Amino acid sequence: MEHGGMEHGHDPCMGMMWEKFDDKTKKMIMMRMLDEKIMMKEHWIQHLQFKVESMKMLKSMMEKM
Repeated sequence: MEHGGMEHGHDPCMGMMWEKFDDKTKKMIMMRMLDEKIMMKEHWIQHLQFKVESMKMLKSMMEKM
């Protein structure tokens, strides 16, 4: 289900209520959804950075052997 370019997943309540929200409320919800996606991507980047650092540490230790 899609409203105004934003997905509301599989939550039927959100879809039914979406049309009843005023524009200000819709904008607030859309902004929160974008913030959530940004936070998820930032967390994934931090996870990958940690993995790379760990691999570099392991490589350094192996080179010293």
